[in-house]
Amino acid sequence: MNKKSRGYFTIEASVILPIILFLYFLIIVAALFLYCRCVISQDNFLLGMRAGRFSFGVENYGEVIYGCKQEKAWQAEHYVQERLTYKKAFYPLFPSVNGECRLGKESVLVQTGQRGSSKKIVKNVESLNPIKIIREERKNQNA
Repeated sequence: MNKKSRGYFTIEASVILPIILFLYFLIIVAALFLYCRCVISQDNFLLGMRAGRFSFGVENYGEVIYGCKQEKAWQAEHYVQERLTYKKAFYPLFPSVNGECRLGKESVLVQTGQRGSSKKIVKNVESLNPIKIIREERKNQNA
C-alpha cells in the first residue's frame, strides 16, 4: 500500500507544475504587453507635445529645441515619424506599428498601433506656442 501512494504524488505534480509555470509565463507576458503600451502612450504624448511647439519657421522655437534650424520651415510630421521609427527598437516583444501624426491649428493627434492589439494608442495634445503665451502675459502685465 505504501508504494501506491508514492506514485500518485508524482503524477499529480507532473500535471499541476506545467499548469502553474504556464500561468506564471502568462502573467509575465501580460505585464510586458501593458508596460509596452504605457511606454508607447507616454512617447506619443511627448511627441505630440513637441510637435505642437513647432512654429513653422515663424519664431523657430520648437525647431531650434527639437531639431536643427534650416532654411525652410521644419516639418513636425517628419520629426514625429522619425522618432517613432527610432523608438520601435526600445519596446520588448510588443513594438509600435503604423504611427501617424496629424497637425491641426489647435491640437496635434499622434496615434500608433501596437503589435498584438487591434486598438490604437491615440494622444491628442493641445498645440501651444510658449513664445506667444509669454509675450501676451508680458503685454497684460505692462498694460
